[in-house]
Parts: sequence; structure tokens; C-alpha cells
Amino acid sequence: MSFKFIIYTVPDCSECNDAKELILNQGMSFAECSLETQEQVDEFHRRYGHTTVPQVYLATEEQEYIGNHVDLEKFILQALDSRRVQTLMMGTGYGGGAPTVHVRQGKDGSTTISEEEGVKGYNISIKEKEEMKDITPR
Repeated sequence: MSFKFIIYTVPDCSECNDAKELILNQGMSFAECSLETQEQVDEFHRRYGHTTVPQVYLATEEQEYIGNHVDLEKFILQALDSRRVQTLMMGTGYGGGAPTVHVRQGKDGSTTISEEEGVKGYNISIKEKEEMKDITPR
């Protein structure tokens, strides 16, 4: 799962920074449109009707509207949940195979995930828990 976003921001906006950080922490990318002058803010309001920032769009041909920072969190959570459901269905036979997945917690705090009877050689090791960001809506 990888998306690219367009995010409209203003300087010194903590919500804008949080939205950009959320995107980057999920391994995704964005193009930023910083509204730095009152004329740019007025034009943005006239064109899109928004009076707050950040405003986030998918970077697609249609530039699908996501919303603000909270809406972005919900969008990413839904995408992750959809991916989780697809993965679970693969394990029940709906996806063409029924691999066995093993998750093991090491004494050093590392987590190892391995799959058997599926894709050979699939082995992921996560050593730093700090790499994962909790994106639960507040």
C-alpha cells in the first residue's frame, strides 16, 4: 500500500506538520503546496472553499479529496485495515493459498514474522519498535 498525497499547508502550523509526519512515517510521500501569503490563502479559499489547513488530496489525475489531518488518519487506518482483511482472506483460502504465518517475540525485544508453505524465503525481522507510529484517531 503506497499513496502519494498533495497537502496544502501554511508556515508554522502544527496540524500541517503532524499530517506531513504521519505520511512520512507510513513510508508514503507528498507534494506540499505552502500558502505563504494572504493572496495565496485567498486564492486557495476561492478555488477550493476551504478555510482551514492542512487540506489533503490524493495525488491522482482526479486529485481525490481526503480532508484535514483527522480525515487523513482515518483514510490511512482504513487502507491499513483493508490490507489486513486481504491478508487474512489469503490465509483462509480466498486468495488462492493458505500460508502459515508465525510471529515470534525475541528476548531482545525484536519481532520476527515468517511465513511457511507460501512464498519461500519470506522472513521479516523488526528490531526497532520506534519505527512504527500509532495512528489511532484521538
